[in-house]
Amino acid sequence: MPPKENSQTELELLRHQKRQLEMDIDHLQKHDTLTGLMNRNAFMQAMDEALVELAALEGQAALIEIGIRGLPRISGSLSRHASDYMISSLAARLRFNLPRAALACRLDYWSFAIFIPKAASALEVLTTAKSVINALSLPVDWVDRKLTLEITAGVALSSADDGDAVTLLHNAGLALKSAMEKSGAGYAFFNPTLAQAARRRADIVQFTQEGLEKNWFELNYQAIYDAASGKLMGFEALLRLRHPEQGIIPPSEFISVAEETGVIQKLGAWVLAEACREAAHWPDDLTVSVNISPEQFQSSTLITDVHNALEKSNLAAHRLEIEITESTLLKDSDMVLAQLDALRDMGCPIVLDDFGTGYSSLSYLWKFPFSKLKMDKSFALALEDSPLVPGMIHSIINLARHLGLKVTAEGVETDAQLKLLRAYHCDLIQGFLCARPVQQADVPAVILRNFASEITRQPAVSDNPAAGTV
Repeated sequence: MPPKENSQTELELLRHQKRQLEMDIDHLQKHDTLTGLMNRNAFMQAMDEALVELAALEGQAALIEIGIRGLPRISGSLSRHASDYMISSLAARLRFNLPRAALACRLDYWSFAIFIPKAASALEVLTTAKSVINALSLPVDWVDRKLTLEITAGVALSSADDGDAVTLLHNAGLALKSAMEKSGAGYAFFNPTLAQAARRRADIVQFTQEGLEKNWFELNYQAIYDAASGKLMGFEALLRLRHPEQGIIPPSEFISVAEETGVIQKLGAWVLAEACREAAHWPDDLTVSVNISPEQFQSSTLITDVHNALEKSNLAAHRLEIEITESTLLKDSDMVLAQLDALRDMGCPIVLDDFGTGYSSLSYLWKFPFSKLKMDKSFALALEDSPLVPGMIHSIINLARHLGLKVTAEGVETDAQLKLLRAYHCDLIQGFLCARPVQQADVPAVILRNFASEITRQPAVSDNPAAGTV
């Protein structure tokens, strides 16, 4: 009899161990090993189930996506172990600050999420988001120092139109992106405008990728004149994207997308080649200015692209002006300087564009091989309205003189602006008073009409209204 009892006990023990093992396996399948929070798959399934029940009750749920910035800095300066410790510490704080019945998840290495299945109001959700941001923003003790990370939150509320986990997470992600792009509160709520902007961006991504293959890109050219004599000195090449159905898409929409997606490398090479090819047909004393994106300096092809464009077009290097903005100088300035030196050695003048809108560090002017400054058009536009602007323009021109640089004023639109710029001995002018951008086919007419002539006193209108504006 006793042996039978022992067998029964052992069987129960084995069953218990099996159940425990199954529970452990289930937990591992549903939870993140580092933080103990739910993993993405389990979290999404739980959300879907809760949202189905909620729809029947006509209730409202909320999702808070929490973005973490600064982990690569900690991994690089200390160790991956330090950044993992930070994540574990933040997860513990997150669990402590969870509302009742809320679920927490580690979405990926950079973000957490909180799902509130029954949100009484947007104010309640906002209070939770602020509480979590404050808690996770506090320093974490690590060995002999205190470490902090930047915490941002995106908030989305469920509705009849987004009653599934995927849509809710997408909306919270859009809100988080919006919060990260602006300074201030550290959080943002989803609204339909964010979704429209995301769809538009997706369209622009497709347009830029297709544009090179289907020849949707084109160059317009805006004339640049000598301020004193009115002589035509050259043109600035302006990139346009002409979609067959949507028409002209402004550079303000597609340039940043091209930079983010890497399309700018091929696109920039095409612009250089096309601008040089066109300029080779102009009189030898006219230059062409091409804007170079900061991202092109991060590639290994810029010098080769410029060399190939000059060689294939047989354009003299001194006729190709390379324009950069101050933002270019902020990214690995030593690497940028080396490339600018190489371009200067090739014979290409270097122009600092939009001067006065960035950091305007004077060290840029003596450290980098510039030949010319282009004052941002905001100076010319404010010339007649602000009593401070004329003095600023005068100072910029005098500074450039001492450094041996020429100055171009952009955005000149009125006779009064032109008169003041001439009085301050500005070298070159560009703007609607002189000429609007024209398509490539109309450049010869501009050259014939303006070559060695005085600047027109009336705003010139492009032969093709679709050419757009600067």
